[in-house]
This record gives sequence, C-alpha cells and structure tokens, in this order.
Amino acid sequence: MREKKIVTAGDRVYLKFFDLDFFHEKAKEANARLVPFKDFDEGKFKQEISDADAIVVIDRPLQKDHLQAMTCCKIILALEVGYDFIDVAAATEKGIVVSNVPTYGTEQVALHALSLILACQRELKTLMAETSAGGWNYNVCKPLWELKGKKLGIIGLGRIGRNLVKKVQGLEVEPIAYDPYLSDDIFQMLGVKRCYDLEDLLDAADIISLHVPLTPETHHMIGERELARMKNRAILVNTCRGKVIDGPALFKALNDGQIAGAGLDVLEKEPPDPEEPLLNCKNLIVTPHAAWYSEESLDRLKNFGMDEVVRVLNGKRPRFVVNPEVFFQR
Repeated sequence: MREKKIVTAGDRVYLKFFDLDFFHEKAKEANARLVPFKDFDEGKFKQEISDADAIVVIDRPLQKDHLQAMTCCKIILALEVGYDFIDVAAATEKGIVVSNVPTYGTEQVALHALSLILACQRELKTLMAETSAGGWNYNVCKPLWELKGKKLGIIGLGRIGRNLVKKVQGLEVEPIAYDPYLSDDIFQMLGVKRCYDLEDLLDAADIISLHVPLTPETHHMIGERELARMKNRAILVNTCRGKVIDGPALFKALNDGQIAGAGLDVLEKEPPDPEEPLLNCKNLIVTPHAAWYSEESLDRLKNFGMDEVVRVLNGKRPRFVVNPEVFFQR
C-alpha cells in the first residue's frame, strides 16, 4: 500500500507548534508521512505539494496555480478559522475538500474582544504609561464614561459574536448586531436587537466589535465613510481579520478624534512594518494576533485539525466542510 503524504506550510504553523511530534504521530493513523515545508520558494512549494494527499496550512496562499499542480490531494486543511487565502472554488473544481477548525478558540477570542473593550473604555494604556513613567495622576485619562447603559454593536453574529453576547450580560450594556445572513429567530433567541443595515449600527453603537470572515464583501467594510458615521466617543475593536478595516482611514480617525479609541488584535499586514503609523496612536491598543491563544485552545487546534485530515485520508467525511458541494460533485 502506498504511503500517503501530508505537507504542512505557512510560518504560523511553526510559530504555533515548535515541534511537530504530534502531527507526525497523527499522520501514521492515516498511513501517511508528514513533510514540513518551510521554504519560501514558490517553485519548490508547487513541486512539494504536487503529490501530496493532504495540505495543512496557515495563511500561506493556495491559489489556482497551486491547485492545478496537485495530482492526488484529497483535503486542504486551514489550521485556523479563516480560509480566505485558499481558492475554494478552484479546490472544488479539483474535487478537493477544504476544511477548517472553526471551534477551537471561540471562547478565547470572545474573551479577548471583551478585554480590549474594557481596556479601551477604561483608558488602561494611558494610565499604565503614566505609572510606568513614575506618575500617579488619573487626570491623564479624562474624560472617562461609564459602560453601563451603552450599546455594544456586534458585526457578525456567528460563534464568537454570540459568545461575546453571553459575556457582556452582566455588564448592563445593550447588545445590538448586524448580520445579513441570519434569520430574525437567532436575534430573538439571543435577546439582541437587530440592525438590518450596517449604517444603523454605526450610528447607534458606543462600542463596535468585529466578528466577520474576510471576503470581498467584508474587505475594508470599515473605512473612512463608516468611521465618519460612528460617535466621537465610540470604541472600535477587531479580533477577526485585519483587512476588514482600512488602516489609513482608522489612523486618521483616531488622530483626528473622530472616534475615541480602538483595540486591534489583527492588522492588514502581519507582522507590521516597524514604521506602521497605527502603532504610535496613543488611543489604540494592539495585540499580536493572540486572541485565539490559550494552552487549551492550542491543544484543540492540533487535535481537531489533524482529526479532519485523518478522517478524510481514511475515507470518511470531515466534521467541518467549507465546500460541501464537492461531495455532490463526486
């Protein structure tokens, strides 16, 4: 029997997992060997994946020309929630299943979003800078406003957005949400007021938290026009994808006092250039794409992800399928 081949690729695979012992062991369950690919050369990459039975990848693009080079691939696993770097349509044409790991960090990302909300609302960055410099003057953060009674606008009411709704229930804020792909029943079940138009949420919310996938529709969905509609005391938080926000437009809005502050766990370019203007905004908190992280979520990521690969290579259907139409095609 032919030994199958699983290729791992993408810098963040090796950033998250310093050793791949677990991955090597799981590969054996599918009679496969694991081949870590760490080179940046596109020609070598296409050659390596040409005879792969499975690709496990974080962020490294897999576009039509890559997929055309594959001769026996059965599954591409995005070892994360997002899969915007994969040409799903091209994979479907080739009969390749695309899977992801959408549930491994739901709790942590919602918690991190809440942490950024509270940190921005209480001006913790300014207060910590004051004490770090030897000062002891709370006036540096004036004015501060109470959280109680404010409207929290959630854009994208999927797993993470719904988890955030649960987390703010004791804070006496009013959750409102915009998600054009859900029925009214979901909003009613969660006790969340529905905004049918994005503009209505932007006008009403005191805090806005983004929880959408990156698609052509959501690319720069928060730009100059949207920021101009927000209240000047509003806080913007993003823990989903950096390209959902127009970075230069946000920089201008923060520096002009158009909005009060922002908390970002993601940027348009990661890691950012050292001279990235946003990094110097006094009213912005930035964390290094860490919202997903806990030791438990890291463990779930590798287990849930590799289980999908093993299932497919052993002839079973994965639990999470991005392109279910591939099965009808077959």
